[in-house]
Amino acid sequence: MRLQWAILSLLGLHTLAWAQHPTVFFGARLNLQARADERTTALRWYDDLARHSVVFLQLYHEAGYGAYVAQRLQNLATDRTRTALDEAYIERLEGWRLGKFYAPFGAGLLLNESVLAVQSPAQFAMGDLPMRVAYLYNGVERQQGLYVRVGTARGGASVGVGRHFGTDPHAFALWELPERPRTRDGYDTLYGADYTLNLGGTPLQLEWLYSEGKRVPATHWLALRVQLRSTAFQPELGGAYQTASGQLSWRVALQQQAGDRIRLNLTLRGKEGTIEFVAFGLQGDL
Repeated sequence: MRLQWAILSLLGLHTLAWAQHPTVFFGARLNLQARADERTTALRWYDDLARHSVVFLQLYHEAGYGAYVAQRLQNLATDRTRTALDEAYIERLEGWRLGKFYAPFGAGLLLNESVLAVQSPAQFAMGDLPMRVAYLYNGVERQQGLYVRVGTARGGASVGVGRHFGTDPHAFALWELPERPRTRDGYDTLYGADYTLNLGGTPLQLEWLYSEGKRVPATHWLALRVQLRSTAFQPELGGAYQTASGQLSWRVALQQQAGDRIRLNLTLRGKEGTIEFVAFGLQGDL
């Protein structure tokens, strides 16, 4: 199934190129992280939020269509998706999207998994609000169902109905490190709301998510992220709270620009008053 989606995406690239010459970009996106904890030091080609280093091919066509294929440089050991394919999709720019891509629930602070899906914009009847609808089918015993978000980039409300949501290590990565195993059953029903405040030019992003399933306890999640861009090292602060455990996970990242395309960062992450690890990372586009 995953190979078929990749082939369909590549056929889409060929079709665009055959009709007229598109604009083509080939490059690499780096998320390199060296972590040190009380046991060991390890170098990973992804960061603690499960953002991968990838090589990619991207096409834009003047008719308003695009395509994107990205391959991971390193997969997550706990990921049941054994392919290195990170994303492969075709899309109508600012419109529908079809293929394998990261389909966020709500704002994506908590739940953001790479799945086989089709996504389309729509209009909510009441208030004429923008709406995003995504149908997911990632295979047997994997993510299946429907995501709907109503609202703008500043804030909105979301609903998810289906099976096995949150089973990949990319899910809830702000709460739990991606190397830790997720529940195999996942969640069947999701409700959420997100909002972005502007505090003196500093965006503060907030998200609430409620999840429930047949074999897992119902849980409330709260998450926030703020980046202080006007201060030295542009610190990014993040946190996630889960009612099932009653614990708070936190994350602090200090960033320093190193040229036009590369950023260096120092990240501390922990739960409650305990530091889980310290990491030195590199992010950028080549």
